[in-house]
Amino acid sequence: MSESSSIGTNSSSGLGTIQSSQSGSSDYSDISGTTVPLILVTSHREDSTSKLGSQASFKQLPANRYCYTSWHEVRNAEVKGDQLNCPRIREGPKDKERTFYSLRNEQGNLLHHDRKGRKRMDYRNKMENWENAVSVNLSFQDLGDAYQRENFIRVLKRLIRTEELQLMDDSLTDLHAVSLPRCKYLNVSRNFLPSFKKLPRLPVVEHLYLEQNNISSLDGLDVLRKAPLQSLHLRSNPVSFTVNYRQRVFQILPNLKSLDGVKRLPSDSEFDSEEEPSRMCVIC
Repeated sequence: MSESSSIGTNSSSGLGTIQSSQSGSSDYSDISGTTVPLILVTSHREDSTSKLGSQASFKQLPANRYCYTSWHEVRNAEVKGDQLNCPRIREGPKDKERTFYSLRNEQGNLLHHDRKGRKRMDYRNKMENWENAVSVNLSFQDLGDAYQRENFIRVLKRLIRTEELQLMDDSLTDLHAVSLPRCKYLNVSRNFLPSFKKLPRLPVVEHLYLEQNNISSLDGLDVLRKAPLQSLHLRSNPVSFTVNYRQRVFQILPNLKSLDGVKRLPSDSEFDSEEEPSRMCVIC
């Protein structure tokens, strides 16, 4: 995507980055050959005096009122989920509902739409449009509470047509209840998955990134044998430091072409069937 075809949205609002075909100026700047969003945040400082003496206090920024707002909750929003590069889908706390229908923007107009009950849920599902999303990035969601993780799984279950999915750094531990029937590329790096058995169902996956998780054994890896898997990335998992690691992976997945970015080598077929040496230290 070219630099002039994207619109960057302030990350403090959590609304995401919108893809657009309109030409015009961009909020991205080129630094050392890389396109990154630059966000300038300022605050007004005023001095106040308390019983404890002189101290500084900071006013909340105007954007603070958007801190729990999703893009589809803003009045007159026309952007759908499959148009966003990296939407914020994590739920806000229950306190959000107390001010949802009364919160106003800088001009004094109501910030959120006025739909309630079933109409609000139907409108949310329509604007999310996850069933038609082909490429989705839901990384860095900061899912610290149970209700946020539940909503995250709700969204993942709707990605029935997604072919490319990014779920990096989401503190995920279990995705076994999710099915991704068309997903060919899945990146779940930098999470806390403990086993291959916690992966979603991936019948057509071709490229799978699981780097920096907590996978300690190859148990459950055989569920990927029927998938057309070409490359698998397991760097920085405990299992990647075990004896005969590469040989055992290729034995379980004979059609795999690349492991950890290295193509299959002749030595990867020379599997040593001898038991691993004992790790017990005997002191005489």
